[in-house]
Amino acid sequence: MDRDRTRLEPARLRIFFEATRCGSYTAAGRRLHITPSAVSHAIRALEDTAGRRLIEWRHRRLTLTDDGEYVREVCERVFQDLDQAEHVLSTRAPGGTQVITIGATVEFGTTVLVRKLRPLLDAVPWLRLDFRFRDDLEALLLADEIDIAVDCASHTHPSLSVTRLFREKYLIVGSPRFLRAHRVRRPLDLERVPVISFDREGAWWANALRSIPGRHRPVLRQIIEIDQVRGMVHAALEGYGVALLPKYTAIGKVARRELTALFPRLRLLEDWFSVSQKRTSAVRVKNRVVTDFLLHMDVTEFGDAISGPSRSPDRASAQA
Repeated sequence: MDRDRTRLEPARLRIFFEATRCGSYTAAGRRLHITPSAVSHAIRALEDTAGRRLIEWRHRRLTLTDDGEYVREVCERVFQDLDQAEHVLSTRAPGGTQVITIGATVEFGTTVLVRKLRPLLDAVPWLRLDFRFRDDLEALLLADEIDIAVDCASHTHPSLSVTRLFREKYLIVGSPRFLRAHRVRRPLDLERVPVISFDREGAWWANALRSIPGRHRPVLRQIIEIDQVRGMVHAALEGYGVALLPKYTAIGKVARRELTALFPRLRLLEDWFSVSQKRTSAVRVKNRVVTDFLLHMDVTEFGDAISGPSRSPDRASAQA
């Protein structure tokens, strides 16, 4: 047999591997900055060289033959090692510094993480931190645009490792001026007043509503959409409506009587803050250093608004 005939070109293997990861030629082309037809051509050429089919289309879905699955597994091992080497070299600044990009939601990132992570840089001088404050953190993780995400979302993608950090509590609040104009004494009163939510559908309030016994559970009829927590805080202060807020963002304002906490006997469901990262990235020294710091981060200044670290073991899905 001609040995050149079975030589598998690395560039074509990379295109094949991206197509199997993305599930379509269009998505793979977008990721590789080439056209879908170029992806298709490269895979056909790879199959011609290998002398066997690697990909089949069933009901317009990309599936792998047994040979294709074998080649995909080999590609995963090889390209993972190459990507790791490329990552280390690209993030290693002069003097041996390594960069790690941390993603978080806007309010938690700007209020807590930026301030609480600063001592880490003194303790680990070879580390540099970059931050991305967004809500679509799982997409950024999967696209390798961030190394670590810290939030309360449920990230269930099988390639991600999720480790619980601490609990987050919530408050239902209104400004004294708003409450003088609107009688809000019980949860059912929320049906007839404006409420502030992260989304138009009121999904932001789902856990809070589940905390209320069924016959006392209101149907939210007047929803004001504000897609940032800080905006919701300011809207509540200005008397736009009743807001559901992370407790750490409102507790000081409640203490100063700028906001009034409603339904004090109602125990609202809590969320878990977690640190999420790709399993293949979690073994990196810089990821382990940051994860360990987050697990032991002192949040006692927030009282019971943010609980202490849970010391829970790493798990694929650890959301409450």
